[in-house]
Amino acid sequence: MFLGIGALLLSSCAGADQKKIDEDSIRIADLTAQYDEATTFNDSLMLLMGDIYTGLDSINTQEGLLYNMGNGDAADRRAEIRRNLSTIKARLAANKQLLASMEAKVKAAGNENSVQAKTIAQLRQHIEAQDAKIAQLESDLSQAKGQIETLNTQVAETQEQVKVETAAKEEAQAATIAAENEANTVYYAIGTNKELKQKGLLEKKFLGATKVLKGAFDASYFVTADKRTLKSIPTNAKKVKIWTNMPADSYQIVGEKDGPKTVEITNPEKFWSLANHLIIQIN
Repeated sequence: MFLGIGALLLSSCAGADQKKIDEDSIRIADLTAQYDEATTFNDSLMLLMGDIYTGLDSINTQEGLLYNMGNGDAADRRAEIRRNLSTIKARLAANKQLLASMEAKVKAAGNENSVQAKTIAQLRQHIEAQDAKIAQLESDLSQAKGQIETLNTQVAETQEQVKVETAAKEEAQAATIAAENEANTVYYAIGTNKELKQKGLLEKKFLGATKVLKGAFDASYFVTADKRTLKSIPTNAKKVKIWTNMPADSYQIVGEKDGPKTVEITNPEKFWSLANHLIIQIN
């Protein structure tokens, strides 16, 4: 009878363990899919930003042609500018639709990112400004024949405006790069069990399980790194234990049997999918 009961208990435990493994696998897959979707969205946003600013440069070029137009080729130059503006307007309309679609997608997801929202708002403002500038240029073209000399006086103002818009473009690009770098920032700490406890990274109460990063801890003890370039972490220790919940199939602990060990990250995206803090205990 006791053997039968033991078998049932072992079967129950095995079933519970398998259920936990299945749940963890599903959670890891969901987190990986969310990360891939966010990365794709940010890449699309940066490509759209580049196209919008290319359109801005094209408009400024047409504006320069208009304001520096001579009397001899005025008619041909106006026709050329009209054709160019028509092409720019078509691309601007497509970008406007794409931006609206991306904005709707962010809002529908219910997890609007502040950097993404700010970037989308800035791009919408630039598109509106380009619409207004195209309308003004088209209006100027219709009256250009009698206003060539007057328009030439605006060249200096246009050049200054180009400088301001270029500075805004560089600022927006810098903000996007900074946000991307922040999203890829990770942290790791290496220390003995005693050191990790002193820094508040590990906590173990009498007869209780060890808790990881559950209370106040010394953030300065961590090393800051970029997960896109961090491939290995030397520990200079013979025994190594990873406390944080990193997927087991995303890294290896390598080194000679009695020599110092190194943590090799074989799949960075998966390795950092559950946490951006890594705690390594050495002995």
